[in-house]
Amino acid sequence: MNWNVKKLKIKNYELRKYYCHICIVAPLVNCHNCYSSIIIGNSLFTMIRRFEEISNNAWPALQTIQYDGWILRFANGVTKRSNSVSLLYPSTLDPEVKIGYCENLFIFRRITPCFKITTMADPAGIDQRLKSRGYFIHSTISFQSLDLAGIPPEPYNEIALETELHHGWIDDFIRMNEFDKNKKATYISIMEQVYTPKCLVSMVSGRTTIGVGFGVLEDHFIGIFDIVVDKAYRNTGVGYHIVDNILRWGKKMGAETAYLQVLTDNNPAISLYEKMGFKECYQYWYRMKKYPS
Repeated sequence: MNWNVKKLKIKNYELRKYYCHICIVAPLVNCHNCYSSIIIGNSLFTMIRRFEEISNNAWPALQTIQYDGWILRFANGVTKRSNSVSLLYPSTLDPEVKIGYCENLFIFRRITPCFKITTMADPAGIDQRLKSRGYFIHSTISFQSLDLAGIPPEPYNEIALETELHHGWIDDFIRMNEFDKNKKATYISIMEQVYTPKCLVSMVSGRTTIGVGFGVLEDHFIGIFDIVVDKAYRNTGVGYHIVDNILRWGKKMGAETAYLQVLTDNNPAISLYEKMGFKECYQYWYRMKKYPS
């Protein structure tokens, strides 16, 4: 998906008008001064839904249940992305009944109930309804994108890039994130469910892997996932080169737009992505409810 950009001046705010090449229904106006969005037609919802679909495909669940426009995703509790309810499509049933149904399924699987909320979540008011039931905002994520027009397709030779998953990459990923090694099998199972082209990037110093990253291609989009750098090498440019190499690979494979998701309180990562030219498209947040063990 590409976006044609026309700059407007309205009440001293710089606005950008985006036309989606896929739906071409109507423009989206996004104010980069106050970060608010004005919906004209269905363009904003179309953009969010498409990005949510491809990012869900890029980091899948192990089991999925479709329920009246909501998508329940399960993966043994490993990552909120794969263990939450995505509200992507129109909802018709009683929301209180639906929330209870989702809660029971998650609790039965010993997974904390979690809802992924965007501004297009249906029905209207679902976020406030969850809040009233004791769901708190666990984390807020900025979904960002980058036009790849200026990215060269040639990769850096000193960075290893593979297209098949292997245990060594997973071991380095878990080690540098300080994740539970007992969850390795679930991470492998999740990544084996990725059915579109992918790349696994590693940066090595001597005999030690000092950074890794994961890229997933779908249509004309390249998703950036799991960028992690060894603590001893952070703020040295390693993360930049890993992301850049994934972008180059994506460009070579035909991608036109890159996307990523970053916690809004991860200031070092946000600064890096801003330096590389990424812009926020929208935000989403996870609402969770703690249940007794």
